[in-house]
Amino acid sequence: MDSTKLLPPVKEAIEKFPQYFHEDVTYSNPLGAAWAPGRVNLIGEHTDYNGGYVLPLAVDRVSAFAGRTRNDQIVRLWSTHFNAYAQFSLAGLPETFDEQREPLPGWARYVLGVAAELARAKVPLKGFDAVVTGDVPLGGGMSSSAALEVASAQAYALFSNHAFTIGEDNATLTPLETAALCQEAEHKASGLMSGILDQAASCLGQPRKAILLDCRSLEYRYLPFEDPTISVVVIDTSVRRELASSAYNERRKQCEEATQKIRELFLQDEPDNSEAKAIKELRDITPETFERYKDRLPELLQKRAGYVIAENERVLQVVKLLEAGEIEEAGKILWIGHAGLRDEYEVSCKELDVLVDIAKDVPGVLGARMMGGGFGGCTINLVRSDAVDALSQAVKQYYPERTGRQASIDICRAAAGPNHFLFDK
Repeated sequence: MDSTKLLPPVKEAIEKFPQYFHEDVTYSNPLGAAWAPGRVNLIGEHTDYNGGYVLPLAVDRVSAFAGRTRNDQIVRLWSTHFNAYAQFSLAGLPETFDEQREPLPGWARYVLGVAAELARAKVPLKGFDAVVTGDVPLGGGMSSSAALEVASAQAYALFSNHAFTIGEDNATLTPLETAALCQEAEHKASGLMSGILDQAASCLGQPRKAILLDCRSLEYRYLPFEDPTISVVVIDTSVRRELASSAYNERRKQCEEATQKIRELFLQDEPDNSEAKAIKELRDITPETFERYKDRLPELLQKRAGYVIAENERVLQVVKLLEAGEIEEAGKILWIGHAGLRDEYEVSCKELDVLVDIAKDVPGVLGARMMGGGFGGCTINLVRSDAVDALSQAVKQYYPERTGRQASIDICRAAAGPNHFLFDK
């Protein structure tokens, strides 16, 4: 890879490494860098932990490491975002994870968590010093934590002198095995019982492609996503949320309760029905079955399950429309998805709703919805490219008036997945 073509956060990390790591340390490798992208999700929100479908694409925003391999088991990190060092030891992992996790800042816990899961998988690891950078908005719904986790896995592979590898062919870990490992690291590092959407999207990214992922079987296929007349615009509310404290885990528990309740009702009516016996997640409940039993659910569970079951159908509808080139019709489904997130799943907030309302009034915006866990973060907007300026102006004019906040606007492109670069000795 040509180092002149590296993404800006990667270049920044490389340039800053000598500033923050200039002590008398003996390194066993030349300077190297590893990175992984964030993601946007076109449709399929909160379906991943219900065994459903998602339609993400990796984007040209990354988390990056630049550093050198040490001759011991110590990992030292400098975060340019937090202006802080963090340090931990690979020795004794995964058994020492809980003890080492406690004093670390939140961002470093993810890096430690990935090391612990790699150690659990019996992967050989080496210590390293690295600068950590990135331009994935933190807490913005573009999966900064997953990008950091997947970039961490790439960094461990690079700085282990490739004692283990990540890839499709003859590698120690496949991309989806890496995604699952990073998902488990997130559970342990943050307490957030997330699905696999974010890590899988980061691991599987390809330029100009969206990914249809079945979150149960982990089967996936790519769809072309490169219409030059359409832009993916991500608008950040500037509202930050802590997912673990924003009722994410509560929503997951409610979905599990709804699944169990419908299964029990179905089996009461038809004890020998194989479809009823096969119900394990909301993914297994058809719209017809839900209609049959929804009135016998508590109102809250009815709303939660109704949203997820309909959202799974929406993902498949959007896939068919994109394959048929009917992007305008696909955009319309995003509006419907936002209404479900707002009214049934109840994970939106005033600022997200205001951005979607503003977008609705701009000609050329084909669809918009909140993205990510909710309670803040970003909206995703499918916009005709010649209408991007009009949307930007409308947001700049009306969003501060209605919320007292400033929004930031990015145009994202479907981009490649993780990678690494090692300078010649």
